[in-house]
Amino acid sequence: MIAGSTLCRIRRFARRSDGAAGIELGFGAAALLTVSMLCFDLHSVVNVDTAGARSAVTLAEFVSREIAPEKDTLESLGEFLQRQEFGVPTNAAFVISAIQRPTGEDRAVILWADSSIRFGDDAVTAELAEECEERASDGWHEVLLGPPAESGMAEGEVVLVAEVCARPSRQGLISNRLFAGDSYHMHILPARDQDNPPASPA
Repeated sequence: MIAGSTLCRIRRFARRSDGAAGIELGFGAAALLTVSMLCFDLHSVVNVDTAGARSAVTLAEFVSREIAPEKDTLESLGEFLQRQEFGVPTNAAFVISAIQRPTGEDRAVILWADSSIRFGDDAVTAELAEECEERASDGWHEVLLGPPAESGMAEGEVVLVAEVCARPSRQGLISNRLFAGDSYHMHILPARDQDNPPASPA
């Protein structure tokens, strides 16, 4: 009688232990899945940010060497960068500007700016192009277009500014909500041929 009662208690304990272990396993699996999603999304966001920085340098380097950059060539280069560099589906807007400081005490002026190179969802890339413009107004505009003594530009110098604003698409992130904010990078480079600076892409 005592042995049977003890055996029943042991069986009930074993059942409870199995249930607790199952619950713990479920919580552990959910936590592991969440951490894996976070790591994947963080990796994707870091990749996009790094690719944006590299793309801005590549774009500035290319345009600085050209006297008459072709729009088709720039679009092909932008498409290549968006496809190969970013690694995950990404919306991207590329903005290229040419700045010249005239001789004398006049401030530098924007010779031309092109913000038409965009890849991804039209509405998103329009937002990204606007963000590039806002960041430029609060950033390099104040320096390069500011007082000549503070701009760092020599009289008559022409520089190229390449900006890249990017955002992973819905397919590029698992969570789509855990990481917010767009990646923005810009690179400034003097035109290689100061006597024949690049014209507006055509």
